[in-house]
Amino acid sequence: MRNTTIKALIALTAIFSFSASAALITNEDFTGGASGWSNNSTSTIAGNEVLGGFNLFGAGATAEKTFALSGTQTEVYINLDFWKGDSWDGESFMVTANNNVLFSNSYTYAQGSQVAGQMYNLWNELLVPINLVFNTSATSLTLRFSSTLDQGPNDEWWAVDNVRISDNASAHVPEPNTLGLLLLALGAVFAIRQLRKAA
Repeated sequence: MRNTTIKALIALTAIFSFSASAALITNEDFTGGASGWSNNSTSTIAGNEVLGGFNLFGAGATAEKTFALSGTQTEVYINLDFWKGDSWDGESFMVTANNNVLFSNSYTYAQGSQVAGQMYNLWNELLVPINLVFNTSATSLTLRFSSTLDQGPNDEWWAVDNVRISDNASAHVPEPNTLGLLLLALGAVFAIRQLRKAA
């Protein structure tokens, strides 16, 4: 009886010893294409396929996609890698979610190092990780990338990669750790009673 009780407690610990985590909505590295994006042009930078790039995304270029949400979340987490390419001179890259500007930052041509595109002196590329939190209980998310560039994509350009979206919808159910502790406590009481009976 004692061994059975101990095994039961170990099993309960294994089942309930995980935490509530964010629910994954998408994780796109654009390997094999960019399905569902309004502009699905891709290129290769440093050996990785990306959305946009040299000779593709310059002045006026945008890319957006709509994702379904559960509507039970309060926060959406948006992570991506942004590439600034060539002769930027103070223009901005922007990330918008459901018409809300979540990110806007300006860049210059000398930032970074020469990786792709034009190989002119100081026309560099810069890789920028972007991590955002969007507070919403909407049932969909329209994610949009754009810039204020005023030259063609053979002169200044941008690209994005590794777009990952998740939300906190799973945090609205009872936390497994709390339930696990409760069951372990009840199991411990049962085990003590059984040991006392056997003594």
